[in-house]
Amino acid sequence: MINLEWLRTFSSIYECKSITEASEKLNMTQPGVSKHLSALESHIGKKLFERTTRKLAPTEYGKFLYSQISNPIEQLKKVEYYSGQRAKKARLAISIGCTSDFFNQELMNKIYSFDMYIVTLFGTEAELVEALEQDKIQLVVGIKKHNNYDHLFTQIKSEKLVLICSPSINLPAGITKKETQLVAWLQKQTWFVYDNDQADIKKFWETNFNKSAKIIPRYILPSYINIVEALKNNSGFSIVPKQYCEDYLKENLIKLPFISTKLIEQNLFYSYKLKNRNLNEINQFMDEFKKTTSANEC
Repeated sequence: MINLEWLRTFSSIYECKSITEASEKLNMTQPGVSKHLSALESHIGKKLFERTTRKLAPTEYGKFLYSQISNPIEQLKKVEYYSGQRAKKARLAISIGCTSDFFNQELMNKIYSFDMYIVTLFGTEAELVEALEQDKIQLVVGIKKHNNYDHLFTQIKSEKLVLICSPSINLPAGITKKETQLVAWLQKQTWFVYDNDQADIKKFWETNFNKSAKIIPRYILPSYINIVEALKNNSGFSIVPKQYCEDYLKENLIKLPFISTKLIEQNLFYSYKLKNRNLNEINQFMDEFKKTTSANEC
């Protein structure tokens, strides 16, 4: 799991183009900054900077990584600032885990008003479930129900899954009326998936075609938003929650290859341990989220 402090350090190095200046900005020692960068590069297996005469120049992967994390990092800075401004009051504190998708879509504009101290950890669904089990966080937010451990679940919402594809793709004429041919054709296409489990594709296939999907995905990405962005500029298909692609569909940046008449949904949950010392914090977070969600819907 990527340490958030490594990403924060990487972001500062990227913006300062210097380990020395980044260490001053972060109030850290230069060796400490270098250790964070080395740990991050080792974790992802990619070199993030090339050293020039005076400055550090980001590699192409370094540029890509910064583009993915810069906005979430800024939002977390706002969370820290908001908490700091209200530090004189006695408040409950909680560490939560969620995907970057859920944070951007559901939490980003809500948790700044929560009367709590909040530490947020990003990760894949599998990483967050493990973090909860190991007591690194007290609450996982917005993850599909799992059976890895004996955790408790409270449903947050349901979301509709849709089949999307690149705007350049056109189905063969009349193929939607020939299910066997449609299935065979779809299985030969390039697929982008959220995780290797392919739960979204399996659910879509079983609901629409009453059979198991036989798809070998070419690309596995840890974010639905990344998948939608990829399909905007590259040829392929995916199954994603509709909430993450509605704006792209309206602007014709991606499209629905055909309209499924069957409703396909997946449920999102809070998950937490039954035996822990943070039930007050967990209940307050869930109450605060419900309150802000209800207010936004009014």
